[in-house]
Amino acid sequence: MGNKSSKGYDVELKHCPPNPIKKHVCIIGGGSSALILMKELLSLGHTVECFERLPRIGGVYVKSYQNTILTTSSLLTAWSHYSDGLESNPKFWTAEEYIDYLDAFAKKFDLLRHIHFLHDVKTIRKCPESGKWLVTVKGGYGCKNIERCDDIPAEPDAPCVTKAFDAICVCAGTNNYSSLPKFPGQDRFKGEIVHSENYRKPEVYAGKRVLVVGAGESGSDITNEISKFASKTAIAIRGLHGHLIPRIQGNGRVTDLNTNRCRYSNPFIFGDAIGYVNQIAKKFVANFLDDKDLKNVLKKISDLNMHQKTSAFSKTGCKNEGFVTAMVTRGTELHRDSFELFENKVVFADGSEFECDAIVACTGFRNVFPFFDEYHPEIAYAGMNPRTHFKQSIYIEYPTEVAFFGFARPAFGSVPPTVEMQSRLFSLVLNGELELPSKETMRFIASEDQKNWETRFGYDARRVKGLVDFQIYCDGIAKTIGVFPPLSKLFFEKPNIWWKIMFGPFTVHQYRLVGPYANPKRAEEVYDRHPIGDFLESAITASFLLTAKVLSVLGFERFTPNDF
Repeated sequence: MGNKSSKGYDVELKHCPPNPIKKHVCIIGGGSSALILMKELLSLGHTVECFERLPRIGGVYVKSYQNTILTTSSLLTAWSHYSDGLESNPKFWTAEEYIDYLDAFAKKFDLLRHIHFLHDVKTIRKCPESGKWLVTVKGGYGCKNIERCDDIPAEPDAPCVTKAFDAICVCAGTNNYSSLPKFPGQDRFKGEIVHSENYRKPEVYAGKRVLVVGAGESGSDITNEISKFASKTAIAIRGLHGHLIPRIQGNGRVTDLNTNRCRYSNPFIFGDAIGYVNQIAKKFVANFLDDKDLKNVLKKISDLNMHQKTSAFSKTGCKNEGFVTAMVTRGTELHRDSFELFENKVVFADGSEFECDAIVACTGFRNVFPFFDEYHPEIAYAGMNPRTHFKQSIYIEYPTEVAFFGFARPAFGSVPPTVEMQSRLFSLVLNGELELPSKETMRFIASEDQKNWETRFGYDARRVKGLVDFQIYCDGIAKTIGVFPPLSKLFFEKPNIWWKIMFGPFTVHQYRLVGPYANPKRAEEVYDRHPIGDFLESAITASFLLTAKVLSVLGFERFTPNDF
């Protein structure tokens, strides 16, 4: 069945000769998940049709607010097939720059001709006679008030068309259906309440008193933006904010260079201790910065993280420092309590008040799949909770026919590389090259994985259903398909590559060194350009890792590192 460990179940699937019969696949959504999936399927000889409601590729980044900047660097976000060649000098892409990357990727692999833009998937049903999936779509969807698109009028009289497919791949994304709660006292509040989905630019809040609800990554950025124009800002969160990591370190380097295998190979039991020691070290180093504001922001980040007693091992991340910058440099208030609305103010549970003209609710989104509702509500329901799928991707009732992509959410790390691993897994299954376990076994593995994530991340894992550890999740799929990097062999034969994998940013090029459809030449070329993490942080995490290894060798199993 597999090997159980403190990080769930690892299972390596049986490899088989490719099936000469190729499949016709329906892909729903035209964002980044769809593109990497199309690339994997087409490379194995399958045919695809993709349906996207927008007039261009890019998904959520086409719709997001004006000043959107990604929260993972170009290194962690890029796929193993294609890079900008600038690995030695990574940056945080703007939404426009990331869409440019996706456009270049799509053109390189000739993907655009497989996409039907401005098409809405209406219904999906499985034909009992043929076994095919009948997908009804309607063109002429239209586009209005989308940030990075021109308005295109809808065509209400456009006909519906039904097409037959062998498999359904859902790449619709997690940011399509906003979740906007009704706040206590909302009916008497005279100000404006908008969801972050409808937020575009901060200038509209000039001179106003603004409350931002939610300290996720969008909430943090939006708070910082608005605070530059508003007369007063506050941010309200439920209890604990995400574990804070600034995009850029005091030395000007991207912070996620330290999202590396050395750090996350440490056992979970060491996680909070590693986090605490790193926060003390970062606070100490910040004292030597010349930039007073940056110094105070970095010290405040350490204080907030240590106050919460959180770490990157056990808490979902907030991979930008926006709201902290707003607090330190512009006096934004932080409230950790529930609240009630009155006509022109907010009253928090601790009795404090904030006079308020507008509220921006960064309260997240729901996973909803209306195209399944009529004929397959059971699939729509299962899609709401990725934990029920095999490796949070493959729908177990139809494991070679239905899969979801992009719904595993790394606490730290990037979504697109996890989707590349999901796409490789499903493509090999569809191609007949991997034999899945029985449905009973897959349900058991999914259940054990769910227990692991909920133990590791606690409340966050129950709130964010797809929350995973970036390295453990990707490694799990890598072992399943037989592409896990041979670390011991690399240590002796190619120590430079081993060094970059262990102490450089965690990228999926390491999964192209061996196994099905490996491309070691390209992977090694990219690693030659990779920078490595900071010396101090690497030294701290390496010290813990070596200690864990010694303790595990002495028989203390709970200190066993993750694949080291």
